[in-house]
Amino acid sequence: MTTLETVLAIPSSGLTIPQLAFGMYKVPADDDGVAIILNAIKSGYRHFDTASYYNNEATLGKALRLSNLPRHHFFLTSKVWNDAQKAGRSAVRQSVLQSIEALGDSGGYFDLFLIHWPVPGCFVETYKELEVLHEEGKLKCLGLSNFSPSEYADLMAEGNGIRVAPVVNQFEVSPFMYRPNVVSYFQERGVLVSSSKALHRGESFDNAQLEMISRKHSVSPAQVVLRWGLQKGLVVVAKTAKRRRMKENRDILHFVLSEDDMTTLNGLTSAEDVVKREKLEKERKLPM
Repeated sequence: MTTLETVLAIPSSGLTIPQLAFGMYKVPADDDGVAIILNAIKSGYRHFDTASYYNNEATLGKALRLSNLPRHHFFLTSKVWNDAQKAGRSAVRQSVLQSIEALGDSGGYFDLFLIHWPVPGCFVETYKELEVLHEEGKLKCLGLSNFSPSEYADLMAEGNGIRVAPVVNQFEVSPFMYRPNVVSYFQERGVLVSSSKALHRGESFDNAQLEMISRKHSVSPAQVVLRWGLQKGLVVVAKTAKRRRMKENRDILHFVLSEDDMTTLNGLTSAEDVVKREKLEKERKLPM
């Protein structure tokens, strides 16, 4: 199947990243998972976002081989988990190599590798080990996930000697969790923002303003939310096990949200939800 694809230039690399990514969180690590991934490929997805924590990198590798498409047709993202960070650089290296090995014949490298969470006291050394793996050709690009502006600044402090700038920071972004100051902080520094939970798990799709915009464009609320992310210049990570939804989630290039639409969607985030999210982020970053 041939589908339209929008891509973003990855800073200082000469590479591009597909804006629409298929999220692998909770994709089962069995034949059902392989079938889900193959359906995603048939629906046009070429960017897959997984993690060692998801325990389905081998499932992804199997599906890629069964697709009979060349490896270079795909853009694969994964992440190193907290336990490896806490165990030190050798454990980080071992974890990344295991992720690559899990891809099997479809592997050899990842296009993008992220630190899943910035574990205090660990993430600088973790990133330095990712730099080594990048220099060895095992990771084409490096990035971050769930980093705050202050944590990014700590990583990039001159004394750390970071040689390879992170090109992506992935964190929750949607019309229902929109922190424009955080998004702009990274974009202004040449860091692409990847939106995890781009569909907010569908929890807020009964919103009257969202429904009004979806009716206006004769599309679903999910399509409006994903189109909002594209127009914000985000990498949009969305997941579904249903093939019909896979196709629908990609069919978002035939309409454009107006400035008024975007303004309305920008205003759907409540201060209470931001407080809850930031509290959760702080709790997850506490050293164990």
